[in-house]
Amino acid sequence: MPEFVQAFATSIERKSLLRNLIAYRALIATDGYERGYQFFDGSFVENVEVTRGRAPKDIDVFTMLHAPQKYLDSFALWQGPGFQFWSSEIADQKLNKERFSLDTYALLIEDAPLDRMLEQVMYWYSLFSHQRDTFAWKGFVAVSFDRAQDDEALALIEAM
Repeated sequence: MPEFVQAFATSIERKSLLRNLIAYRALIATDGYERGYQFFDGSFVENVEVTRGRAPKDIDVFTMLHAPQKYLDSFALWQGPGFQFWSSEIADQKLNKERFSLDTYALLIEDAPLDRMLEQVMYWYSLFSHQRDTFAWKGFVAVSFDRAQDDEALALIEAM
């Protein structure tokens, strides 16, 4: 996250989106999620200020998380508050767009058979690796889900 912030915190709008991204990661961690990966894409990882004459409006975020141990130990706990938190907080795309300006998608690693996981990874790779309008190749950013780095990233935003 600190490297991501250093590369992309180049304007007031971008800093605001990065703060929102870190807040989303903090929300995820409140239920015990500690391990996984996030892939960032969209106009945020492009130079849209030059190519389209505007600031990025959101960050596209695809999250792959390992379930917290408490849910692996108790399926009943997962069926109740665990699934409720996952569906209403982590995976609620509309809500996360409204409160964080993030376009979020999520996959629980333990819940996805290998073929579904591969299908999802291939889908998101194909979507994130090309520009929507021009189909030109572009990159995306992969960051481990490591909350310890988020404090450092937030401090960098505030110092810039």
